[in-house]
Amino acid sequence: MKNQSLSRMFELVWVKANLNLRSEASVNYLSYAWWVIEPLMHMVTYYLVFGFLLNRGGDNYVAFLLTGLVPWLWFNKAVMHAQGSILGGKQLMNQLYVPKLFFPLTNILQDSLKQVIVFVILMVFVVAYGIPAHSDWLWLLVLFVLQLMLIIGCGLIAALIVPFVRDMAFVIPTLMQFTMFCSGIFFDPKNIVPQYQDLFFLNPMASLLQGYRDVLLHSSPPDMGALLYVGIVSLVLIAIALVGYKKLDHVLPRVVLE
Repeated sequence: MKNQSLSRMFELVWVKANLNLRSEASVNYLSYAWWVIEPLMHMVTYYLVFGFLLNRGGDNYVAFLLTGLVPWLWFNKAVMHAQGSILGGKQLMNQLYVPKLFFPLTNILQDSLKQVIVFVILMVFVVAYGIPAHSDWLWLLVLFVLQLMLIIGCGLIAALIVPFVRDMAFVIPTLMQFTMFCSGIFFDPKNIVPQYQDLFFLNPMASLLQGYRDVLLHSSPPDMGALLYVGIVSLVLIAIALVGYKKLDHVLPRVVLE
């Protein structure tokens, strides 16, 4: 029975995410085109600031920047949307019983489906930039899954904390911005002082971004130790989140109304 209820919940998550995507596209004049236009606007903005105005990097800086920025935008958007998802679902959860995992998972899946298109555009750009596709690009599937696991872990925990500590809705964006500048999006981690590089790569997003660049820009497999580390961190975060949701499942409907 438990397996059936989990299967039913994941089915509802899939249906709800798809309905949300259709609803989002229907209210915008450019419809589904915004899924591409929005990340492109971010890419152009950051390139103009760091690649043009500040004149950072070299000839390959555009490709370097985008291979870090695209995965980061996915991580940032999914976690930020997930953090307020339980509060946003307070009316539904107080009308009928809904597993609280439903709310953040729906937001995460919704953002992840949109991100698939952006990743395809990134790969097309890399090829157009003069870097040929290679068999090592298959590692992108592994990196994508690992990043999805990390997003699920971070998103579930953020969504669980915010109803109890509302101020975290302001703290989390600041933490995300700090993490952005500590993930190597705008600079090569090789330029970090050697004694601090191990500390830098404790940030799992830094390891993931380096993996994406190894595959897309250097046509080489990512570091296996880094992938294992990201996988372990993600599983630990997911496990902690699941324990928290299990213990607080019947408490949250009351807390969100306070």
